[in-house]
Amino acid sequence: MWPSAKFIDDKVAFSRMPTEKELDEVVRDFNAVVVLVEEHELPYPLEEWEKRGVEVLHSPIPDFTAPSIEQLLQILRWIEERVKGGKRVLIHCMGGLGRSGTVAVAWLMYSRGLSLREALMEVRKKRPGAVETWEQMEVLQELERHLRSR
Repeated sequence: MWPSAKFIDDKVAFSRMPTEKELDEVVRDFNAVVVLVEEHELPYPLEEWEKRGVEVLHSPIPDFTAPSIEQLLQILRWIEERVKGGKRVLIHCMGGLGRSGTVAVAWLMYSRGLSLREALMEVRKKRPGAVETWEQMEVLQELERHLRSR
């Protein structure tokens, strides 16, 4: 198992950005990846994943910011489709805290019906410091309201 990946359930994990040297190790564990970094942060082309047979969703979020609720829901639905298809999904940003932590918390709320507080505690047990900004917290609060109203 790639040591930087923190599993939040049996099919979904989040992490820092793998280096190019680590890609082959990562693809032994994952066959779908959500890339949250912006183009200029990528040290290798996204095609490197595809060459290895990994499905990629590139949904860039500027560092220390949060996705819109629409972008977040689009990411969650993409993950859900892959998980239902039996795939293992890795969510990554640059450092594995803010952007990927936000999506990891959102995934637990979306997939398991956890409250924001419960999901945040669970993710922070695996990666202390996950979800770094008020903006990230605010989109998670918005998601909680959205999920409650469904």
